[in-house]
Amino acid sequence: MKKSLLLVVVSLFVCCFNAFAQHEPPKVLLIVREEIKPGMMPAHNRHSAEYAAIFSKLQTENGRIALLPVAGNENEVIYLNPAQSFAEIERITQSTDKKMTALNASMQGQVDRLDKEAPALHAAMRDMLAVYRPELSFNPGVPVATMRYFSVTTVRVRPGHVRS
Repeated sequence: MKKSLLLVVVSLFVCCFNAFAQHEPPKVLLIVREEIKPGMMPAHNRHSAEYAAIFSKLQTENGRIALLPVAGNENEVIYLNPAQSFAEIERITQSTDKKMTALNASMQGQVDRLDKEAPALHAAMRDMLAVYRPELSFNPGVPVATMRYFSVTTVRVRPGHVRS
């Protein structure tokens, strides 16, 4: 079920970004999956909103789309962070880190409080970097923004078993 949810999430992400900005998906996608402890979703939603407000005040480039399932595991949140390269992800991360270290005392207190709350909310967290591979995609030139449904297949290849 988790694998299916991730596939649906990635499909929705591709659709959303095509509708607003691009003709093809971003080349690199940072996917952050958070498993929330049972009964803690309302607190997690407040927690995440406070972090998003801090990032907004700092005017970071660290934009993301947060997705909650409408069916399946109700204790899961997936965040999608698009980029055109790994270097862009690194630049955005370093820029955000720099802004976070230069917080005023009030905002630093808020971040410290949020950091202390996080372990009580999360059962697990996992990051994944995904790379768009048009040569492995079926009909990659199709206008994805006009699609209503997707069929997604995941192929996992062990390290060292794919030609570069």
